Amino acid sequence: MNLTLFLTNFVIGVAITLTASFLLRRVLPRFTRRTASDFDDFVLKALSQSVLPFGIVVVLLLTQTNLGLPNDIQRAYDVVLRIIGTVVIVRFVNRVGSRFLEGVARRAGDDLEQLFRSLQPLVQALVWIVGVLVLSQSLGVKLAAIWALLSAGGIGIGLALKDPAQELFAYLMILLDKPFTVGQFITVGSTSATVERIGVRSTHLRSLRGEAVVMNNSALTNATILNFADMNTRRMIYSLGVTYDTGVDQMKAIPAIVEAVINTIANTTFNRCHFTEFGDSSLNFELVYTIDTRDYTMALNAQQEVNLGIMEAFAAEGITFAFPTQTLYLEGESRPVTAS
Repeated sequence: MNLTLFLTNFVIGVAITLTASFLLRRVLPRFTRRTASDFDDFVLKALSQSVLPFGIVVVLLLTQTNLGLPNDIQRAYDVVLRIIGTVVIVRFVNRVGSRFLEGVARRAGDDLEQLFRSLQPLVQALVWIVGVLVLSQSLGVKLAAIWALLSAGGIGIGLALKDPAQELFAYLMILLDKPFTVGQFITVGSTSATVERIGVRSTHLRSLRGEAVVMNNSALTNATILNFADMNTRRMIYSLGVTYDTGVDQMKAIPAIVEAVINTIANTTFNRCHFTEFGDSSLNFELVYTIDTRDYTMALNAQQEVNLGIMEAFAAEGITFAFPTQTLYLEGESRPVTAS
């Protein structure tokens, strides 16, 4: 053991480590506080927390040749120090990299920030994998065998993770394409509900009756989605049927009667009302009007007022709504028999 060289390397390594720690903790923060961004403050803090353990590893590596250790012990000593150094570096890279990417995602928008938070564990795991591979190569491990093992295992893992991967890509598609967002009212198949939460695997909805509806993201992306959030107006189209004993003058007056009813109701705009066909049991009118509100409850209230107003107006004019009827003409009878 060369004590002189050992002490020299030890003192130099400790002095450099303590000096770097002092600069990172006391001196450099005075300059970074003057900047508008707090990212440089975070980097200095992460460096100051990592410099001591990393400095100790470097000092021990510099002095290992001066200790005069047996080959086997020196080999184990070197391996342990390299592992500790790799852990310190990977943790530092993960902390700084995550903070940097989080800031970029935050400035890009809420959707990208949510996407990054979901993928953050995966990104950090990839950094650890790279660190382990670099460490293995520095220790003389043949990476060809590792790549062969990863390739063989990757096929099995890929088959096992087929469904989770499909849901993850569907989640990314929802975040990037934005067919809906949290808080919007949508209809998927026979389900009409409000979006409460978009998860990595599934999306949570709240139906009109109040129960929670959980749907896989892949099912949502493969289905036809009706999104009512961006609908400024609702166009209402339906038929009105009156009986065949309605007079011609009453028939001519019906469009004006309906228009007058709709024009008195808030949030509604009359479009048209026409006598369109002679039905089997009724004279049919087609009514079209719009409701200028996104709120579903307000739209239903307006539609209800229109329906009740038309009923009141028809009753006042002696106009009767039709219902399915059938007139039978029996042989030998002078009067027809009407059956409902």
